[in-house]
Amino acid sequence: MVKTEITKAKIPPVGEDDSKKNAGSEIIFHGRVRDSEEDEKIIALDYECYQGMAEKKLQALAEESIQKFNIIDLFCTHRIGVIPVGEISLRIVIWSKHRGEGLRALDWFIIELKKQVPIWKWGVTKEGKRFPSTSKYEQ
Repeated sequence: MVKTEITKAKIPPVGEDDSKKNAGSEIIFHGRVRDSEEDEKIIALDYECYQGMAEKKLQALAEESIQKFNIIDLFCTHRIGVIPVGEISLRIVIWSKHRGEGLRALDWFIIELKKQVPIWKWGVTKEGKRFPSTSKYEQ
């Protein structure tokens, strides 16, 4: 099963899910806003997206991940709007029979999300300066 969402709401803590009896691996990834972007100190990131297209691309990418890596389930929540330093901007949960395919799927999914899904982030400084972040995924 695939579940994706783009939300303005704060991403809540992860709850227990013991229903996945066929999964030996549950990988939870949280992307958090760090205190610097493009070598500048920031107080937040401001994420924008082309909502309809971003939702469709995110869902399609998650479904492709399920097929490509033979994983059981993938849930992804991406937050948009102004997100303060320290808070979660992205959560990905992947269930798989074994950790190997889950870890490979997670890495590939994040790389492709940053390449394909029309979500943009802007650094926000204490002084109110807003600048585009052009940082790309580093391997």
